[in-house]
Amino acid sequence: MTPLLSIVTITYNHEPFIAKTIEGVLMQQVNFPIELIIAEDCSTDGTRAICQQYAEEYPDLIRLITSDSNVGAIANERRAMLAARGKYIAFCEGDDYWTDPLKLQKQVDFLEAHPDYSVTFHRYKIHHVESDQWSPDDLGYLFDGNHLEGVDVNTYMFLHRWITQYLTIVYRKDAFDLSIADKYTYYRDSHLIYHLLEAGKGYIFSFVGGVYNRTGNGVYATLSQYKMQKIQIAVFEELWKQNNDNRVREMYVFNVKYLLNSFKLDNTNRKELLNYAFSLFLIDKNIKNLIKYIVKVLK
Repeated sequence: MTPLLSIVTITYNHEPFIAKTIEGVLMQQVNFPIELIIAEDCSTDGTRAICQQYAEEYPDLIRLITSDSNVGAIANERRAMLAARGKYIAFCEGDDYWTDPLKLQKQVDFLEAHPDYSVTFHRYKIHHVESDQWSPDDLGYLFDGNHLEGVDVNTYMFLHRWITQYLTIVYRKDAFDLSIADKYTYYRDSHLIYHLLEAGKGYIFSFVGGVYNRTGNGVYATLSQYKMQKIQIAVFEELWKQNNDNRVREMYVFNVKYLLNSFKLDNTNRKELLNYAFSLFLIDKNIKNLIKYIVKVLK
């Protein structure tokens, strides 16, 4: 049968984790057909072999996408999403996993009953793998002291405070045009969520539905805080200019000011920081602020 929901798992060198990711899908209790699309990006460890074993054992559920060379995270995700046949799409990357067997049922039931909503999320736990420490997500402020089943979320809330990880998302496939990603140089999950929340309402369930494994081995894990902040600025600048959205421009300004105010200055980034100061001046035309930042950079 054609699946109502497609689960997209992208994986690369996730040998210690991928089996648990797949088992989290297998335990789901749903009254509708689903498919699991695993896009395996030419891992150098045993990830592909594990995925092949599960695909052979569950041929009616799992579709495995492979290639002879590494295509990169964005292209790997794109080919999996293009292969998805469901009305709804869920994500769970190959180093995370689900813990609530009714997660998919709850989220799909909600979307089926509320056609004005484009995306749903839920709460999650964070496992710091290297130290084997656990921490909650950053959503306690939404639910403290009450017994809400969930709360609405909009673009403004998302821009001002990160609300989720990929493993919590279930969304309407037709609420996001995959070609949108092509216009972005710095495309990532924030772009997907931004456009989904622009297409319709968002909803965060209060239940904890999975675990986000923070391994320290991600694409950005080895970058300095300064470089991470530069990427954040580039993301907001691109979102702002591509969509002419002043809400995003506010976040661009906020992050540029944070960079100028927070990081140790040296000769390697002085010219770069001066350029950021002038970019702020072009937005707010505040000569006092420009002089303040120039002095700060040059002193």
